[in-house]
Amino acid sequence: MPLQTSSNTSFDLFLIGDTGDIALSKPDPVLEMLNAHFDPNQASSVIFLGDNIYPRGLPPVGNILRKNAENTLIRHHEALKNYPGKVVFIAGNHDWNKGRKNGKEYIERQGQYLEGLFGEKVLLPEGGCPGPASFTLNDNIAVVAIDTQWWMQKALSFNGLACADGLTSEEDFFDRLVQLLDANRRKHLLVIGHHPVYSYAIHGGRFKLKHHIFPLTLFDQDAWIPLPGIGSLLPLYRRFLGAREDMAHPPYRRLRHKLKEILSNYSNLIYAAGHEHNLQYIRKNRNHFIVSGSGSKVKYVVQSGKYLQFGEKSKGFFKLHFAIDGTVYLSAWALDTSGNLSKGKLIYEEQII
Repeated sequence: MPLQTSSNTSFDLFLIGDTGDIALSKPDPVLEMLNAHFDPNQASSVIFLGDNIYPRGLPPVGNILRKNAENTLIRHHEALKNYPGKVVFIAGNHDWNKGRKNGKEYIERQGQYLEGLFGEKVLLPEGGCPGPASFTLNDNIAVVAIDTQWWMQKALSFNGLACADGLTSEEDFFDRLVQLLDANRRKHLLVIGHHPVYSYAIHGGRFKLKHHIFPLTLFDQDAWIPLPGIGSLLPLYRRFLGAREDMAHPPYRRLRHKLKEILSNYSNLIYAAGHEHNLQYIRKNRNHFIVSGSGSKVKYVVQSGKYLQFGEKSKGFFKLHFAIDGTVYLSAWALDTSGNLSKGKLIYEEQII
């Protein structure tokens, strides 16, 4: 069946992730740049791709981290309070109390707090559930949100899950995902989850030569302490065994395997994630994979890869422009350090559909 196309309007979708370390004492430059793109005459939406609060989500009242966590969410709201489009947040591993056993409580609190700020439920899927949760941006754009942290989180189980009718197992989750994708097959399809399916950066096990010789630069860019030989152990571990948030880690690997299998059945589907603190566009199996996790932090991305179309270590975000004729353009915007360009610098643009 041919793809449905909107007959009377285009649509802009802004994808920005890992904004949990934005400036609190002054206007945040990335959110200011995002705000400069908003056009009241252009239909649009903003999706925050997780890790909305560093370092450990929204703790209970009385916790030493509570005030800064609240202020981080308040800053997000202040940047968007006059924005007329739809705003959506998904959760990342830091929002889940950085993987600790009580992380679901942190997600429930964040959802309630954001609802109080925005006046509606904006954190999806709701209640710390895995999803999938679907919504439409217009007649031609459907979005499916999943909480990928369910595969990485301690003390979580699909057995006995009471989040959604009939969803009691991991198999049910993937069956529901397929049902939603099938139901919207004739639309532009976007799946959003915090963890990437593909990545050419640290969580994807991609390392530069310097990381084998100076492995401490993975954590501190100025830690130029040579550890040749032994220094390769950390990159090799993260590439083949993986920390809990790395693609090589068995639960993450299982999730990726199933998502790759499912998503490959839908031509021109777009999967958007954060997690890696950079900007990446990867094209594989007729699908488009966007990593937009440099909303407040940056870390390297390698510059060559079989399926990597674009990679940049810059604070910024991606924008998808859905044109009236059904074509889709992807652009990447980075902070202009000179301060002369309020919209930032256009560092990549391509028609992807």
